[in-house]
Amino acid sequence: MEAIRKFLEETLKNEKIAGMAVAITDREKIIFAEGFGVESIERPEVGVTSKSMFRIASITKVVTGMTILSLAEEGKLSLDTRVKEILPWLTLTDKNTEENVTLRHLLSHTAGLPAEYTPEGPREESALEPSLQAGLPTLEMQFPLGEGYLYSNWGIRLASLVAEKVTGKFFTQLAHERVLQPLGMERTTFDLHLAATYPICLPHTEENGEFRVFHKLQENAARQAAGGLYSNAEDLCRLARCLLNDGEKVLQKASVDEMKTVRGKPKAYDGYGITLFSHNGENGQVYFHPGSAPPYATSLYIHPASGLGIVTLMNTRRNNLRHTIPNTILKMLNKE
Repeated sequence: MEAIRKFLEETLKNEKIAGMAVAITDREKIIFAEGFGVESIERPEVGVTSKSMFRIASITKVVTGMTILSLAEEGKLSLDTRVKEILPWLTLTDKNTEENVTLRHLLSHTAGLPAEYTPEGPREESALEPSLQAGLPTLEMQFPLGEGYLYSNWGIRLASLVAEKVTGKFFTQLAHERVLQPLGMERTTFDLHLAATYPICLPHTEENGEFRVFHKLQENAARQAAGGLYSNAEDLCRLARCLLNDGEKVLQKASVDEMKTVRGKPKAYDGYGITLFSHNGENGQVYFHPGSAPPYATSLYIHPASGLGIVTLMNTRRNNLRHTIPNTILKMLNKE
């Protein structure tokens, strides 16, 4: 652990990161959880801790996939039900996709929908459906249904609306009830106003080589399921342990296996299942999801062979380190 600590201290300095939290868990407990740097350069006396809150961005999608799979286990929906059966207003420029797209396509980014990142938007959760009704008909589909892969927040947002329709609840409430609360992720929240009551790492940009606090916590309630969660390293270790332990407290093993089953083929990695990337690299098989809500950069890694999960959270845009840090830590630990 001392070698890992030294590696992270050197990384913080050499890569010029304002603040970072990293945690490692095995299947039972946290074995390392520390903060490095500062929550804000405007308050240099306040260091990052493993409890400091970050916008975790697209790690949120792991919670989204688990929430929807829990609904599928109860028979409230099916990954293979056509979305148009639940949302008859669905209109897309490709009629085959419009008629036959399913949750499985949406959650694996194989529907052919384009990319989307709109960090600022409405604050009312009721805005999700009208925003999709307005936006989806205008989109140029990128490939025929099921015949490619393209990471699309449109698809995740649409999947979350399906969950809302079959339950009559906002998706944020469903995620809390079905994943966050059972796992004891007490500080993890979609509510910015709640997150801000805890120690929070402010986003940092750079100008002429100097850090500046970005005095804006961006908010768009119409895309919560795609990247709206705030959390900390300790809470995210609970999520990692759930996946390492085949979904305990939240899902059946078959559903976790579904998350790991490759459906889409990203260029940089071996595959994407249901809201999880997979890759067989120098450390063997890993499952993970990175997050990027500029300038926040985050990742959650699962390494089943060693039974380890690694959380990396940064308040400075260093997207490459979302992968370098966990892979280096795994390499260090596997040598032991």
